[in-house]
Amino acid sequence: MVSIDTTEALAHPKVHAVITGKDLEGLNLAWAPTLSADVQAVLATDKVRFQGQEVAFVVAEDRYSARDALELIDVEYEALPVVVDVRKAMDPGAAVIRDDKEGQTDNHIFDWEAGNAAETDAVFARADVVVSEEVVYPRVHPAPMETCGAIADYDSIDGKLTLYETTQAPHAHRTLFAMVAGIPEHKIRVVSPDIGEGSATKSASTPATSSPSSARS
Repeated sequence: MVSIDTTEALAHPKVHAVITGKDLEGLNLAWAPTLSADVQAVLATDKVRFQGQEVAFVVAEDRYSARDALELIDVEYEALPVVVDVRKAMDPGAAVIRDDKEGQTDNHIFDWEAGNAAETDAVFARADVVVSEEVVYPRVHPAPMETCGAIADYDSIDGKLTLYETTQAPHAHRTLFAMVAGIPEHKIRVVSPDIGEGSATKSASTPATSSPSSARS
């Protein structure tokens, strides 16, 4: 981003604050840790790294004023080299998306493997026919009908936690919350009511509270 001007948005009578990535950067809050031992930007600071990445956050008296204020934020972008084909993301010379990470020189994210490689290779070597196929998974964003939120009820007397959330994997979430919160698993109860669609987005992922309107690139 070349610049972001929030002057007119801040002048809106019902707007209390407009927060940018630079504001968070000054408080050391621009990057948040993730469960995969990585970090992700809360708001874009130096550049936008994916389509739809938020660049500003508006705090207003109501959602309508917040939406109006978003339209008053003026962002100037500089066009940078992009990566739009995952099959070419690892090509020499491809634009490095996560250049914020020290020592990152390409778009390699991680290696993941399971099982016995030698035995697997032996099985394929004995096979009469081997068929291989490359499957490219396009960008997708499942959208459940309900908001992304949860209600937690902790009883400090008996140390039990009851969590109400729309999840497809209450047992997996219970294990995860036990690890994060340090509460014994048998003292955590996850209640999952009817959910409006999931498509795996409500299985391994943890819930987050709903957020006010935010400006997007």
